[in-house]
Amino acid sequence: MYTQDDVLSIKQVGVNGQISLGKEYAGKQVQISKLDDGTIVIKPGKFIPDNERWIHAIENKRKIDDAIEWAEKNIRSNNFDEIAKKIEKND
Repeated sequence: MYTQDDVLSIKQVGVNGQISLGKEYAGKQVQISKLDDGTIVIKPGKFIPDNERWIHAIENKRKIDDAIEWAEKNIRSNNFDEIAKKIEKND
């Protein structure tokens, strides 16, 4: 299960229920999973807030990439009337 390169450490849970993981994890997010047998697994990583998950859906990523590609290829126009006429033509 563990190799020689793995580092195991024993931590004491304080009376407030907290443990210190060390300064290398300061300010980082961790995922904590509790298994049925009581095992606790802590995984460092970056996690996506629920209200931002839609961005990472494959279809939405495609739409965003297409929009960025279009914006990079098309010159920005400051003439609202001209844009409105083009939109009306396409209706």
